[in-house]
Amino acid sequence: MISGFFHSVIYEPIYNALAFLVSSIPGGDVGIAIILITIVVKLILFPLALKASHTQRSMRALEPQMKNLKEKHKDSSETLARATLALYSEHKVNPFASILILFIQIPVILGLYWVILAESQSTGFDPSLLYSFVTAPEASSFVFLGLIDLAKGSILLSVLVGITQFIQARLMMPNAPEKSGKGFQDDLASSMHIQMRYVLPVVLAVVAYVASAAIALYFLTSNIFGIIQEVVAHRTHTIKKPS
Repeated sequence: MISGFFHSVIYEPIYNALAFLVSSIPGGDVGIAIILITIVVKLILFPLALKASHTQRSMRALEPQMKNLKEKHKDSSETLARATLALYSEHKVNPFASILILFIQIPVILGLYWVILAESQSTGFDPSLLYSFVTAPEASSFVFLGLIDLAKGSILLSVLVGITQFIQARLMMPNAPEKSGKGFQDDLASSMHIQMRYVLPVVLAVVAYVASAAIALYFLTSNIFGIIQEVVAHRTHTIKKPS
């Protein structure tokens, strides 16, 4: 039931949009279509993603006050929880908003990824998945800009994926939390920061190369859009003051 719903509501619309773009692009360059469909999906999700980024930035701005609360109420987790909620309420920050927004985005992003993965392993579009008003592209080329075979791995695109992921991670998490050694939560946060900034870019670069240049192109476009999104979030963010 769930897989059928996901397939009809998310996968098929993205699949048909990609087929339409390939049909509209001279030469049927699938690489250009992947870039365009990734940008379209990211633009649709942009308001939600921007709101989540603002929430995360507001929470980071409150970290010094959170540190004081943890020290003040270190002997009572219940009191600390109430004080934390009061602090977020005072500054009109909803810590659960970014989680909810993330859950909304994940199915769409996964759908986009699986569509591109399926096409990178296929020789053409499946007519049975196309809507009646969408025709299968008469010609499609998996050689991006006549230079990169999207069905194979690309070292160039994979390296660019790693670099752009590193830049995006630095913008998302500019300051590394200190490893205090006083609590599991603080040490976990520091460890996660290191992994997100240094380990994830390497992992994504390897995955991008092993999967295919088509997937690498998707990751690269997504990362570049994410970098732009973080720059916009930085310039437009203001923490809400209590009224």
